[in-house]
Amino acid sequence: METESFYGVELSEKDPLAQFEVAETDKGLQDQKLIIKQISLGAEANDEFNVVQAEVKINEKETLKIPIAVLKAGETRVLKPNLEFPSDSVTFKLTSGKGPVYICGQHLVHDIVDEWGNAEEEDLDDEEEDDEDDAPPPQQNGKNSKKK
Repeated sequence: METESFYGVELSEKDPLAQFEVAETDKGLQDQKLIIKQISLGAEANDEFNVVQAEVKINEKETLKIPIAVLKAGETRVLKPNLEFPSDSVTFKLTSGKGPVYICGQHLVHDIVDEWGNAEEEDLDDEEEDDEDDAPPPQQNGKNSKKK
């Protein structure tokens, strides 16, 4: 089963960090992804650069830190980056500026196993699609369009 929900956070001088993290109990049972659809600067933001950084763990020892948005009142107020974070944890940080900066997107959850502990029936769906490819072409005027 797949579900999606809205994800939204505000970054500001007072609260410059926001954490998206998958619960430990869900990591083996669900495939989760965060998709950032929009990053916008609040109306009350000053005329300064506001830089938003994403931090993602690559492995136990390494963390990737990269700016994903640079916003400034009067220049760029909204970005639509369509960024996907398939990892278990993402930290958003306002590294420059006072904000507020709003980040919104979708949180997608796909169950890997059902409630009985069985693997999902994706393989069956794939087989059904393959069977459809082997089906004869649609008929036109009562005859198959392929000649034998």
